[in-house]
Amino acid sequence: MIQNTIENECFFLSSVTSIKALPNENLNEIGFWGRSNVGKSSLLNSIVTNPIARTSKNPGRTTSLNFFEVPKRVRFVDFPGYGYAKKSKIEVYEWNKLILDYLKIRKNLFAIFLLIDSRHCLKKNDILALELLELFKKNFFIVLTKIDKVKKNDLDSCCKNIYHVIKNNKFAKKSVFFTSSKKNEGIKELRKVILAIK
Repeated sequence: MIQNTIENECFFLSSVTSIKALPNENLNEIGFWGRSNVGKSSLLNSIVTNPIARTSKNPGRTTSLNFFEVPKRVRFVDFPGYGYAKKSKIEVYEWNKLILDYLKIRKNLFAIFLLIDSRHCLKKNDILALELLELFKKNFFIVLTKIDKVKKNDLDSCCKNIYHVIKNNKFAKKSVFFTSSKKNEGIKELRKVILAIK
């Protein structure tokens, strides 16, 4: 459950490798997307009170769309990470196709949390993800992760870089959240976004 707000606990619903296997669209969904090892699972576990997503030090572990649900409230979707070179081209193609199909057809997708590792800031694949979400006209928020591991000046520089890319590419203005799963920073702000879902 989302802390102090929802009585029902969040639980694992399904792991989907085919667009035909998507769960029904009776609840709004929030996707978690970013580079491999950016901290998607850790962030998701910080938002809910019962750990539901498996974390791993090995990048590229998530190879499907993993759905978690707070009954009668919201679903979370853990996307396969991008930018992990050790996967075969066929596997990466299948990930990309699954994500593209999901973004294209999913009517109940409320928003995407696009996670950016604050230690590395924007990489080429991150910018491509931004462009893709803009192309599909999806509502999304930029979430900087692991801010406890960077100096303030570097964090400020990263944020300026993000806004520079948004402005130069004429993207719609986006909110940027600063988070640390380890220190529980920025989690309260993300929960407010989730609780805004009707």
